[in-house]
Amino acid sequence: MKAYLSFVAALFLLIALTACSTLNVSTDLDTAYDFSKLRSYAWLDSSSPVSTDTRINNDLIVSRVRSAVEKNLEERGLVKTDNASADMLVSWFGAIDTKLQVESIDHFYSPYGYGPLHRESRWAGGVAGMRTTTAREYEVGTLVIDVLDPVQHKLIWRSTGQDRIGKNKKPEEVTRGINEAVRAIMKDFPVVKKY
Repeated sequence: MKAYLSFVAALFLLIALTACSTLNVSTDLDTAYDFSKLRSYAWLDSSSPVSTDTRINNDLIVSRVRSAVEKNLEERGLVKTDNASADMLVSWFGAIDTKLQVESIDHFYSPYGYGPLHRESRWAGGVAGMRTTTAREYEVGTLVIDVLDPVQHKLIWRSTGQDRIGKNKKPEEVTRGINEAVRAIMKDFPVVKKY
């Protein structure tokens, strides 16, 4: 019985943690490419900034993202090398966008409790109905990780992660968030199945 309760508690915790995640990941790839030959990587030399947003394009964030990507690639057995001998080139870029969330709630109070929520504001039987609308701004961070063929400089794999980001986070929270995002984005890399 104790083992059963431990299993149920662990299952509940897993469901709760999964439900809290708002990170959306999408991946695209060249299905004809043979990913099994990838053994080493190098960073794509690029004079372009990783973002036009100074909240992303600064040494602290660049270092955190590169470190997280390198850690994930090394965990998968890929070795960092120079551009001339690399089997693939890696690049990334990011953005922070402001979004608007609008919610409307219809209230209709009657002598018998809540009335139908679909009614517009009006007087019904001497009791007023009302609609409340709230608007909230929030920020969404986007992180894109690209893998390119080193000879043709052609994109062979791209994965994008998007998530709401909080404000006024401590440096360790920012690092943890980047590490979790990169891990989720690179979860299925390198591609092991043929299409």
